Amino acid sequence: MSDPGWPTDIARRLKADLVGLLSGVRADVDWRVSVNSSAVALAAQADPPSMVRALTERLYDRTWDLALFVTDLPYRANARPVVLMLSRPERVGLVSLPSLGCFRVSPRARDAALYAVSELLAATAGPTSAREGVQRQGGTERYLVLPGRSGRLRLLAGMVRANRPWLLFTGLSRVLAVVFATASFGLLSSDVWNVSRHLGAGRACALTFLSITAVVAWLVIDHELWERPRGRLARHQAQLYNMATVVTLYLGIAFLYAALYVLIALTALFVLAPGTLGPVLGHAPGVAYYLSLAWFITSMATVGGALGAGLEDDQVVRQAAYGERQRLGQRQDTTWPDSGG
Repeated sequence: MSDPGWPTDIARRLKADLVGLLSGVRADVDWRVSVNSSAVALAAQADPPSMVRALTERLYDRTWDLALFVTDLPYRANARPVVLMLSRPERVGLVSLPSLGCFRVSPRARDAALYAVSELLAATAGPTSAREGVQRQGGTERYLVLPGRSGRLRLLAGMVRANRPWLLFTGLSRVLAVVFATASFGLLSSDVWNVSRHLGAGRACALTFLSITAVVAWLVIDHELWERPRGRLARHQAQLYNMATVVTLYLGIAFLYAALYVLIALTALFVLAPGTLGPVLGHAPGVAYYLSLAWFITSMATVGGALGAGLEDDQVVRQAAYGERQRLGQRQDTTWPDSGG
């Protein structure tokens, strides 16, 4: 079973690989793998044991021997990110995709799934790659966790990957329109031509950071993306969600900024002929000046794009907020069996 969206994509890739690979775990078993996509109740997301109970209830009327849940929810045990949780009495395992990082997620999920099956079957062999850099913790459930600061960074990177910041970039059409409209006026201003040549790399970098921060802050405030620790949402979980949201927004707006910079630079080269700029600057402009001008205009226009951020569709922007995206998934809860299970 899997959460809707990206986890379901991963689960379906796992299904294509697992039947053949599982024969290496137990050759005497006729393996059959089916995939079901379903959002579990929000109350069950508080901790892995609650998730196990919710899963067994969902699977009560089905025929199954082992269950593996693939989720994009982050879990921690003793403040360490959980990669895999195993509950041998219930024959259920849970793979947390964010703890797999942002690269090679499918191969890592496959290794984790094979390792989970081997452990649930009390087999002695299993893939070694799922064990690297992983520690165990005891109790009724068994956990594979990531150690130290590197594990927390990997968890954060995986959460940002789950947020898919490139979708935010493609969805901010109104911001793009406002920014480019603002930039068009800047391209025709002689004052802007003069200021840009005295800007300097240090100030230009600072202006870039401030302009992206302005859009990110406006998106967070206007669309109420900031998680506050209340109810079942623990304080550390709210902090983690907020960090993932802010990093996602920064990446999405940075991608937007880079694309606009290229577009504005090409427009400046095409529209502003050297003969037009020469009398104002006192010399013929070179390529370096055009790049500097585009940099300054992009930064100034991005600040204006913060106004356009308030016009964006709430659902598009809220996909960048980790907690809100989970709640949207609950409201869109659907369950369907994968064909050929």
